[in-house]
This record gives sequence, C-alpha cells and structure tokens, in this order.
Amino acid sequence: MPDLRLRDWRAYRALSQADLAQHSGVTKSTIVSLEKPDRRTPHPRTVRRLAEALGVQPHELYQNPHEQENAG
Repeated sequence: MPDLRLRDWRAYRALSQADLAQHSGVTKSTIVSLEKPDRRTPHPRTVRRLAEALGVQPHELYQNPHEQENAG
C-alpha cells in the first residue's frame, strides 16, 4: 500500500496537528504517529475521519495534494 501523505495534506490545508485532531476526532498522538517515517498502518475508519476533516476522499490522502490540484 502507498504511504499516507497526511503531513503533506495537513500542511496544504494549513492545519496544526492539534487542529486536525480537533476537527477529525483522531487523537493528536495518533496523528503524530501517522506522520512518522516508521508509521503504523492506519485503520480505515481513521483514514476516513482524517479525510473528512481535510475535505478530501480517503484515497486522496495517499496522493500528493499538489498533484491533485493540477489534475482537477
């Protein structure tokens, strides 16, 4: 499975980890963990919650936000 691009999307939306945690209902510690290079595989429900908070489809979290912008 491709890598989750959570940090890229969070920066693209200009959100801090705390902001994203508040908007998604996912703990900040989970977000920190998912942004690490040796991160664990996220639960599909977590991906859906993060995607909703970031205003994208879950599969888009595995793509570069700047590529999405150019493709649309």
